Amino acid sequence: MNDDRKSDEFSFDSLAMLRAIQIAYQGQGLVEPNPMVGCLVVNDFNVIAEGYHERFGGPHAEVHAINRLDAATVQGSTLYVTLEPCAHFGKTPPCIDLIIERKPSRVVIGIEDPFPAVAGTGIEALRQNGITVDVGIEREACERLVAPYLKRQSTALPWVIAKWAMTLDGRMATHTGDSKWITQESTREHAHQTRGRVDAICVGIETALQDDPMLTARPTGQRIATRVVFDSRARLLETSQLVQTAREFPTMICCGPLSAPSAIDRLRALGCEVWFDESTTSDERLRSVFKELARRGQTNILVDGGPTLIGALFDQQLIDETHVYIATKLVGGTPNHVPITGRGIEWMRQAIPLKNVRKKGIGGDWFVQGDCDWPAKPT
Repeated sequence: MNDDRKSDEFSFDSLAMLRAIQIAYQGQGLVEPNPMVGCLVVNDFNVIAEGYHERFGGPHAEVHAINRLDAATVQGSTLYVTLEPCAHFGKTPPCIDLIIERKPSRVVIGIEDPFPAVAGTGIEALRQNGITVDVGIEREACERLVAPYLKRQSTALPWVIAKWAMTLDGRMATHTGDSKWITQESTREHAHQTRGRVDAICVGIETALQDDPMLTARPTGQRIATRVVFDSRARLLETSQLVQTAREFPTMICCGPLSAPSAIDRLRALGCEVWFDESTTSDERLRSVFKELARRGQTNILVDGGPTLIGALFDQQLIDETHVYIATKLVGGTPNHVPITGRGIEWMRQAIPLKNVRKKGIGGDWFVQGDCDWPAKPT
């Protein structure tokens, strides 16, 4: 192969992987706790089949793509897959067996799968069967695709999305506490799309008492999220919408040692799950609850709470992603009702930057999404 051909191949590898990432996102909200995965089959720089992981428990991306072609067409082709193919029996047979059987000449993989039953065994099996394997094409974009999955694998914690709406001068309410509505209806519809794909929606007890929210997606999305209330003293009212609909939508009340047993019993009798944690501090309870949610396979958590809860998560560096809706209006007043409280950052040079920032206009409002770029912790 001459140098021009090599250059074309490297360029095409990147473009093909980006396309595999693009189609993988079609599984968002449908495949978790599994990762989103996309796959292309390519012959002589032509994409001849595509596939993505469509639903939890269903065939993986590689199977969908390969099975769209006859065996002779796949032989000698190149496969592009965003995540290392599985080499173990889970909900489905190992993808690696089908790939080896159909004999592509090359497999291009975005990133290795850290899941212990895979963790390089898929790559090794391909190479042992004479298939050329290249790993790391568009690695950063592939890692972002499955960032919630990678976090749960490495830390036993879920991916936490902090969401809030505010005015251009940074207020979540007026000085009287009025907050309905900061943003336009079309903007609120956009926020409900996120609610429809996450595993849990969390608020603090003050937000639950003041706003009496439902915490459901309207219209219903791909998933029915567990509604989680951080309520250390079991103060949630029996008349609240959350309690009144607890038999219809899963509702988890997270209580601490200061909760009255009678209050816990009443909440349970009305259909709420009461998750009791004996930790003496709210910081310990927050982390404990998130570990429990991850243990249950819940991968994406939306925190739709007020500044106290978001501030506590910020101080513990538990926020992974921010969804901020900004209305182009001003309310003035003293600096109350800001999005994040807590201890905060002492010096501006320590402020946490966002990476992978995406901005979108929605009517007269703006949506800003980004990932918190926390400083590396010492090893």
